[in-house]
Amino acid sequence: MRRLSLTVLILLVSVWGAPPAQAGPIISGTITGFVESGPSVPFGDATNHVTLWWSIATTDQGWFYGSQYGQVADTDVAYAAGVTDVSQITDGSAFSFTSMYLGPIFDADYRGGIGDFLVLRNIVTGHYGVLRVDDISTGGAWVATLDATWWFQPDGSADFSGGHTVVPDRGASLLLLGMGLAALKAWKRRR
Repeated sequence: MRRLSLTVLILLVSVWGAPPAQAGPIISGTITGFVESGPSVPFGDATNHVTLWWSIATTDQGWFYGSQYGQVADTDVAYAAGVTDVSQITDGSAFSFTSMYLGPIFDADYRGGIGDFLVLRNIVTGHYGVLRVDDISTGGAWVATLDATWWFQPDGSADFSGGHTVVPDRGASLLLLGMGLAALKAWKRRR
């Protein structure tokens, strides 16, 4: 009896399976008036972060720096070519990261409404962040500033698709469970 019960349990676990891993909620925010070559800006949660540092190339264009530069010793950067919405980034680790610099990266004014996207990876913790460059401006002054929108994945994954998880259909598994229990009950009655 124990052997049959264990066999049924193993069968059910193999058919039922474990639920898929779910991406956690994504944290997002904005950066406004980040001065060119000023102190670096970390963004993330209370425990983990990625670090951003930039300088101006020309109005509407900037350079973004990786871990080879003292201001961002813990973060490398990648250009997310073709991305127009953060939800398109299902695996941020797939991009080509550099520890040097990227640029010029364009803002929303230059691109006609949607700025370039960057993926940042903390090389110490492995956490990922995404940055959309909304505006790079000299504002008529001698100081250039950056406005951006950022997203951070606190669960350490590189998936920014919104945390949507498809739950597998358990109907067939429930049918098999019922059939297995009925067979077990019939077998017990015969004994």
